[in-house]
Amino acid sequence: MKHIIVPYDFSEEARNGVALAQVLATQTSADIQLVYVQRKQPDFAHLSLAEEKQLVEQEFQKLIGELGASLPKEVKVDYIIKKGKVYQEVVAQAEAFNDSVIVTSTHGASGFEEFFLGSNTLKILASTEVPVYTIRHGITPTPLRDIIFPLDTTFESRQKAPIVVKLAKLWGATVHIVTTTDGYDAEETRKLQAYIAQCEGYFVKNDVQYVTYRAEREDFIDVITAYAGKLPSSLVAITTRDKSVPSLFMIGEKAQRLLRKSPVPVLVVVPTLVRITDSFRTQGA
Repeated sequence: MKHIIVPYDFSEEARNGVALAQVLATQTSADIQLVYVQRKQPDFAHLSLAEEKQLVEQEFQKLIGELGASLPKEVKVDYIIKKGKVYQEVVAQAEAFNDSVIVTSTHGASGFEEFFLGSNTLKILASTEVPVYTIRHGITPTPLRDIIFPLDTTFESRQKAPIVVKLAKLWGATVHIVTTTDGYDAEETRKLQAYIAQCEGYFVKNDVQYVTYRAEREDFIDVITAYAGKLPSSLVAITTRDKSVPSLFMIGEKAQRLLRKSPVPVLVVVPTLVRITDSFRTQGA
């Protein structure tokens, strides 16, 4: 992680995204770039697009001064003003860099077209393979010391393991494998147990500290959110569906529920983002 791209519209919600970016930048020394996207018509009816841009530049200078005082000296903060659709411009900016991530809050009040779980964020998730960190309004981000690893019997569930290992080593974090048998028959439960053992072995092999929590016959999202509520310095890592699926909404209903309910930040990654090249098998036991 070398570049953190943050959509920003000067709303309270967007500022929360910047707060999460500050946490990540402090822990990784990554640079931060704030992205403001102008529409065809200015967000402020009494201003022209040129006047809006001038006002935004002035406000950005103030904000960057504030951020610079609270970040390590090696972290650079800048901004860019673009025109177009928010999700397209944010994705394009992130993909212009190597080793970048996107950090966004649940929704913005002025510069965003819809609430966070409307089309804008789903389009971001569907349009990029860049990792996306999200945080809900009202959550205060803290230094990340724990990574929650939701695990079920799907292919995608285990595909986030290499990224989680990388982050755990970078942050000195503990990984928490969290799962439940809700809705599973005996065969699926045996498969789940095999996958738990597989992931535990992978974390041991990579010298990552972990704990495992298995609930019985409880709703998966309720289990994850309750567990996360006890770890305020944690992050939940989840995956989107396979990019080959011909659908705009490439994140399932359970994941959307988690994004709406999570009391801690959520990292969303594409399953094929990192290739697994060692003995960790992700196509079944």
